Amino acid sequence: MNNPLPEPGHVYLVGAGPGDPGLISAKGANYLAHADLVLYDEILDERLLDLAGEQCEKIFVGKRGARPSLRQEDINELLVANAGAGRRVVRLKGGDPYIFGRGSEEGVRLYAEGIPFEVVSGVSAASGVLAYAGIPLTHRGLTSTAVLVTGLEDPTKPTTSVDWPSLAKLNCTLIIFMGARKLIEVVEVLLHNGKPRNTPAAVIAWGTWPHQQTVVAPLANLAEKALERGLQSPAIITVGDVVDLRAQLNWFENKALFGRRILVTRSREQAGTLRLLLEAEAAEAHSLPLIEIRPPAQWNEVDRCIRELGDNDWALFTSPNAVDFFFGRMSALNLDARAFSGVQIAAVGHSTAESLKQFGIFADLIPAEQSQEGLVRAFAEIDVTDLRILLPGSSIGRPLLAETLTRRQAHIERVVAYENVVPTLKPSDLPPCVNSGDLDMVIFASPSSVTNFVAVLGERKSLDLLRQTAIASIGPTTSRAVRELGLEVAVQPKKSTVPDLVRALCQYFR
Repeated sequence: MNNPLPEPGHVYLVGAGPGDPGLISAKGANYLAHADLVLYDEILDERLLDLAGEQCEKIFVGKRGARPSLRQEDINELLVANAGAGRRVVRLKGGDPYIFGRGSEEGVRLYAEGIPFEVVSGVSAASGVLAYAGIPLTHRGLTSTAVLVTGLEDPTKPTTSVDWPSLAKLNCTLIIFMGARKLIEVVEVLLHNGKPRNTPAAVIAWGTWPHQQTVVAPLANLAEKALERGLQSPAIITVGDVVDLRAQLNWFENKALFGRRILVTRSREQAGTLRLLLEAEAAEAHSLPLIEIRPPAQWNEVDRCIRELGDNDWALFTSPNAVDFFFGRMSALNLDARAFSGVQIAAVGHSTAESLKQFGIFADLIPAEQSQEGLVRAFAEIDVTDLRILLPGSSIGRPLLAETLTRRQAHIERVVAYENVVPTLKPSDLPPCVNSGDLDMVIFASPSSVTNFVAVLGERKSLDLLRQTAIASIGPTTSRAVRELGLEVAVQPKKSTVPDLVRALCQYFR
């Protein structure tokens, strides 16, 4: 599907959905990717901003109750001034722009100034949050009516913009936005106007986020139960018989990793897929990039090895990174998989083999044990005397494989295809859960991430944290590095792949 590109001098009022970044529309994501300026609200997953280009200016405008924010008039001025200057402007709003989002006010001002604008609807909290809590808006036989109201003003005042007496008498699903701070008053006014005390009701805080919290109770007890749980805004209140269906429809909070706080220590480039799979199982995933992967300082040696590729008998790849950098350089030299004609290929494990497949190469050898030790054992049955073997790897690659094959009279060519360095991190770069120790699991995907964890946090702090937290390792080599610190590994998948790791985590926490 080809989406149109944003036009210069236009404003796009884009709904980001209630929290889960996967709920943004394809059109909204497309406009973000080509925006010159984004004005964004507070209650957004900031990974959505990663969809915008590097040159895009991003301005935080707040828009959360009782928190510092730009005045609506100031936001309007920014929209008008920047679009008037010919910029492509995205106004990124939580939920849907036209459902208690003040998007229509911004549209009216843009119309008055002659600024062209477009509205990209978003998933409203009314539908999205309730769906993630297992509560439908309507259900045949229970109610065919849903009413959306704001809970910002005091419902006990003599005159309000919401007709609470009439709402109390309706057989409907009542959805109250921004009502957490007025929950006691909302309950009181509904009961006072005749709503039965045992009407099913719920409060959902941080709906669609991994730390979603839901309290269900009869209406008369709802405020008390929500206060006991400490629920705070952003929250949605819903009242009606459909709440009882949550027992059958609560799919999100029943996921294997729901509510589990998990730290991912992969490089920035590689953390994305793992985080997405963890969050698909409703985990609260945090990233701490402990490895910085970058090209070698110069490509001369790699280029020479590529030009002489056909002189080798074997090429051994011990990581997906080695595959990606080596083949990336081949592409830069206008070469493809045909350059491996006559060369046999070994991959250290299934992840590396999958990376090779992306470039049209199927590994001739994958060891049963996915490690350098496994490759050593696999080559034990092969006469390597006088064979020429190319070994592209990292700047800190383990020497075991090369040294073992050299002792067996093979001619080994080790070449640095990428550099693996410790990133420079400031204290502010550490996720709060690292400082607090409030973690259920730490995931390591390489021995260097284990080493760098200790180097970055310091030995005492890192070991104290890891002793009180379960540890997951992607494979035997990484597990060995963990055990060398005197620690235990709780989870290690049978196959050293990211999907298998996530499946093993689900099994562990179930």
